[in-house]
Amino acid sequence: MAQPLRSARGVATQVLYRVAEGGAWAAPTLDAELRRAHLSDRDAALATAIVYGALRVLPELDAALDTHLDRPGGLDGWTRAAMRAAAYQIRHLPRVPARAAVHEAVALVKAKRGRLGALTNAVLRKLRRPADCAPPSRLAVPAWVADALRGSLGAARAEAFTAARTLPPPIDLRVETDRQALATELRAAGVNVEPGRLPTALHTWGGGDPRRWPGYVEGRFAVQEQGAQWVGALAEAQPGERVLDACAGRGGKTAQLARAVGPGGMVVAVDLHEARVEQIPGELERLGLGDVPLETHTIDWRVGAGGLPEGSFDRIVVDAPCSGLGTIHRRPEILLRVGPREVEALARLQAQILARVRPLLRPGGRLLYAVCSPLDAEGAEVARQVGLPLDPPAEPRPESDGGVRLGPWEDGCDGYQVFRWRDL
Repeated sequence: MAQPLRSARGVATQVLYRVAEGGAWAAPTLDAELRRAHLSDRDAALATAIVYGALRVLPELDAALDTHLDRPGGLDGWTRAAMRAAAYQIRHLPRVPARAAVHEAVALVKAKRGRLGALTNAVLRKLRRPADCAPPSRLAVPAWVADALRGSLGAARAEAFTAARTLPPPIDLRVETDRQALATELRAAGVNVEPGRLPTALHTWGGGDPRRWPGYVEGRFAVQEQGAQWVGALAEAQPGERVLDACAGRGGKTAQLARAVGPGGMVVAVDLHEARVEQIPGELERLGLGDVPLETHTIDWRVGAGGLPEGSFDRIVVDAPCSGLGTIHRRPEILLRVGPREVEALARLQAQILARVRPLLRPGGRLLYAVCSPLDAEGAEVARQVGLPLDPPAEPRPESDGGVRLGPWEDGCDGYQVFRWRDL
């Protein structure tokens, strides 16, 4: 047998451990561990299946394990991670022998936790493979999330939101040039490609790092999830306008806004974190947008507006900090970090940001608010506090409250809420 920590199950356990105990993000952590381990394609696929699958059903796995533990809360993080990886294989991967999953989990625990290997063996051997053993057909979420989804989306959409999707999730591209031509070149380079619903969107699988793909250096595409592209498009920025991207991050929507306003306009990109906005000018240069006037600022909207003049923007885009629960199929580890208290705190912050930026809008200007969360607490309830006339788009069709709900029912998008207003 390969060294336990360098095997497929060792990689999966290491990733699950770092995600749960160290706050790491699964996708980049898995990529790094796979590079370090030099696994075969088959073993890399097994490690990937365990990580993405286990994170999607952690509540179910923990419930099955805790039934056989005297003190569930006292289990250390590494042992828990090894047990979770093995439990997922036993319960959801019918082609993997349960004995192999148990044997290697015990070896992994012994390698780092010594005598806890015996406990691992005892617990895992009590697990039984279900008669309907198969990869999970849906995302398992905590009860409070399930209730909030039903209350926010209705039963049918909540069901669609947690239903199974392709794993690993696609990498979406926003195409800046000819989409069909780029798709042809990517396929020739070994990347699996499907067109998205938006004319700028491509869904891709495989192929490794997009920065190595044809067209990246030339600025023919940017990596951006289709729902995020839709949010940027719904801003409907016009040539020559002065636009504020109030929560710009690394500038995905900033680039969309810059292309829309052109050299005759201006984009002001703001974020709380200086390291993020510092990346924006280089990205715009790569995308051929270096001639669009750009300002970047680091501002804490909780404190003030950073000296930006009132009434100076034709459009303001607030893609606000949020729970990220709309992205849990892509990043299921969010469910380990977000609870009702965090959602309440974020809703207060979102309302505060909107109140702070509203005076910066010129008369007749337009304000867009978006969150990558399907919960009313972060979307509709915050939007009701704005007090401006709604300016809903024609497409996608808005709900009765004037807001747009994006989700898997729109070509597999992550979950977003978008509201627009006009300052009369």
